[in-house]
Amino acid sequence: MSFLNGQTNLNPDSLNVILQNTKDETARARLLLRLSMAEELRDPGIAYKYAEQARLIAQRADYDSAEVRSMILMGTNLIRMHKPKEAIEIGIQIIEKATRYNMQLEIADGRGLMAVAYALGGDFDNSSKLYFENLKLYEKLNERRLLGSTLGNIGVDFIEQQTYKKALEYTKRALDIGLEINDLTLQTDQFNNLAAIYESGFADYTNALNNYFKAYSVAIKTGDIQQQGTILLNIGHIYLVKKKYDSAYNYLNQSFLLYKKLDNPILLADSYTFFGSYYFQTADYVKGKQFALSALEIGRKYGLQQSIIDVSNILHKICLSENDTAGAYHYHIILSAAKDSLYKMQKQKELFRIEFQYSQEKIAKEQKLRQLSNYFILGFIILGLISGLSIIILFNSRQKIKIKNTLLEKEKVETNLKFKSKELSINLLALLKKNELITEISQKLSEIENAPSNTDLKEAAAKLRRDVKNNSDDRLWQEFTIRFSETNSEFYEILLTRYPDLSQSELKLCAYLRLNMSTKEISDLTGQRTESLEKARYRLRKKFGLTNSESNLVAFLSQI
Repeated sequence: MSFLNGQTNLNPDSLNVILQNTKDETARARLLLRLSMAEELRDPGIAYKYAEQARLIAQRADYDSAEVRSMILMGTNLIRMHKPKEAIEIGIQIIEKATRYNMQLEIADGRGLMAVAYALGGDFDNSSKLYFENLKLYEKLNERRLLGSTLGNIGVDFIEQQTYKKALEYTKRALDIGLEINDLTLQTDQFNNLAAIYESGFADYTNALNNYFKAYSVAIKTGDIQQQGTILLNIGHIYLVKKKYDSAYNYLNQSFLLYKKLDNPILLADSYTFFGSYYFQTADYVKGKQFALSALEIGRKYGLQQSIIDVSNILHKICLSENDTAGAYHYHIILSAAKDSLYKMQKQKELFRIEFQYSQEKIAKEQKLRQLSNYFILGFIILGLISGLSIIILFNSRQKIKIKNTLLEKEKVETNLKFKSKELSINLLALLKKNELITEISQKLSEIENAPSNTDLKEAAAKLRRDVKNNSDDRLWQEFTIRFSETNSEFYEILLTRYPDLSQSELKLCAYLRLNMSTKEISDLTGQRTESLEKARYRLRKKFGLTNSESNLVAFLSQI
């Protein structure tokens, strides 16, 4: 019997005509995908080539969804050509590509493809793991149809392993979802698979036929000719087993007519095989041999070893029934060779499973080593970051302390300067008072000098006045210079660098003006007349180039 998966029928000839007249790359990619789908049952090799062409065009056009879909079709046809290893490799590529573009359902398609390939190679452990991963995704996305389909695929895996109770459980769960969401294709597949379980697992032909008829009635609604033909073939097979030959012929013939419409040689090979068996059992050896030879020809062409075994066995029996020992021996040789080939294929499956398991374990070990290496690298990076961060924090702390100390030092200097400035101001006031007193004494001595009295006394008073005045001026300037330099250390140096022709008296005047002293205050301090001071100020403005400027002399000096 055959397990079902729905397939849309397309016309390859009309699609090829459209393809030849289409220039747009994306449209060509879509047409090639449809051609691949149309050919996958009739000739998986051609279908694979169409899908491969679609992939190349999709890559050139940056048509990502078409590229992924073409890869899925390539994998599907690799499975049909019994190339599970290549199918798994392309399944991995599908998952990588779909993951890059966050194509969740296509990721699941890649896993599903790999699951079928693993099952084909006899590795049902990996197959079931991938199916269960898909179940989680479909439950999360609430994809009921895909959930049901995956449950059905798990059921098929259990059928292949002849674990019929588990197969029954998962197939019924898949059918329940198909009925719940009214998905006719899902219903057809699961009714057919339930029938296969009852037929092969429990020899319960009543339940098997009941489910086949249910599957057929739903397939009529979907209009899927392939599904209808497969179900009718399975029904005919049961009647053949039960030796109800009229019913068997009826259903086998209906299936054959539908398969002829599809022009699918692989499906026709199944019909020819069952007709060969039917005619052998009904002792019509001529027709039996005719159908069996047709099946053998197709089997050899497409490498269908099981089909070759079945029909060569029928031909061997027919020859024995006809006492054709040479013919019987000939087909026995073919039968033995086909069994050997099938045995080798099964061994290759086992070797493939072991080889792939080994490669998976090797990959897992390499991944673990890479992971450990990454952990070490990450650890060193984290350690480096922590060390670097510690250095930065320490450096910042030191910089903060340094800045703080600098600010404190600056604050200390500024405080000291303020103190010195206050002290200078106080000293200036004291000097002014002192100068006033000296001026007053000088005036009184001048009065004595001018008074009509003793000549010696007058001369002594005049000498004393001159000495007081001269000593006062020198001490006053010396004391002022010391105090002023404490708060304006570079003032004289800058002035003389810029204006080297300044006289001593001009330097004194500049110092007084920097302290924002008025002409009268300077006059009181130095004893110079205000007129003389104004002239001296004008000369300074001239030397500083401020005669035609609105700049204030005091402001100019305060900026030095």
